[in-house]
Amino acid sequence: MAFKIERKSFRIGASRAITLPSAWCNYYDGRIDTITVLGSEVLILAPKGLENAAQSMLEYLELRRKSE
Repeated sequence: MAFKIERKSFRIGASRAITLPSAWCNYYDGRIDTITVLGSEVLILAPKGLENAAQSMLEYLELRRKSE
């Protein structure tokens, strides 16, 4: 389920927030009560059970950036 969508952020106190796409929420229904957020230059959102895959992806992106 790959897609690209643009979202506007909005303020909540001192933080910024975005809404999650409804199609993504429906696809991962039941696994998104808690979402793991990983990041460096990019943020990766991982539903329950996909935290390790998200961490691997972030590590790959960091290694690729360093080799450029």
